Amino acid sequence: MLKLCFNATTLRYMDIYKALKEIKDAGYEAVEIALNDTHLHPYLSSDEKIQSVRRYCDELGLVLASVAAGGPTYLTQEAYEPSMICESEKGRRLRLDAYKAAIELGEKIGSPLVNVNSGILKEQSAEKADEYFRKGMEELIKECDRTTLVLEQEPGFYVGTTDMAIKYIQEINSPKLKFNLDIGHVFCCEPEEECYDNVRKSLPYAAHIHIEDIKNRIHFHEIPGEGDIDFERIVGMIEESVFDGYVCVELHNHDQQWERALSQSRDYLLSLMQGKGVA
Repeated sequence: MLKLCFNATTLRYMDIYKALKEIKDAGYEAVEIALNDTHLHPYLSSDEKIQSVRRYCDELGLVLASVAAGGPTYLTQEAYEPSMICESEKGRRLRLDAYKAAIELGEKIGSPLVNVNSGILKEQSAEKADEYFRKGMEELIKECDRTTLVLEQEPGFYVGTTDMAIKYIQEINSPKLKFNLDIGHVFCCEPEEECYDNVRKSLPYAAHIHIEDIKNRIHFHEIPGEGDIDFERIVGMIEESVFDGYVCVELHNHDQQWERALSQSRDYLLSLMQGKGVA
């Protein structure tokens, strides 16, 4: 049986304590907290607030599965900028310092995982991006004591595919660097005929999974069951693999439909796990 988690970014416009209660009441075992201006911010959240959230999760019996630190606008209003691979040394330092603050927040709140991404390849060459990314990841890994970095492949980013993520995880070869496999991202940006095989080969490297549906290969996070992915096949793959982390529903597009996103996603995935199929 999959261990189901929900990414709180869907409920980012409500108070974090209400968001956590809604996730627990919907039946999820765990939460992934996405850093932002309304829930927790790596620079703006006090130790008192961080510890308060940790205690509240304990009271609810809600596992803190991961902290997502790669959000689009908590540094600047230009999405995902500056990144750890941008041409500006000052910009790279700004992002790396923010990731370090997120790691510190993750350690304080008791999350075992901190989710990061590479950033978008723009004016810099691939060779420079490779150099910046390796140096940046090695620097971040040194900050991890009780946490592990999970690298997510993002469509259109420098590390945008399963192959690229696996390549760096293998080459950096640290127990503090694992894969945050985003299944929907595979199905919107990797060769259609290779998607299921790419999910399967990624599972041994994954410590965390994001799950959402994709329709017509467009990068828009759909509620599982409302797109084109064969989730019966995906659930079977995960259950047959060595993966033992949380499968996290990630629906940032559904903040106005958060109740349906919470309940329908869990009901659909549970029906597949229990072998009932979906009407």
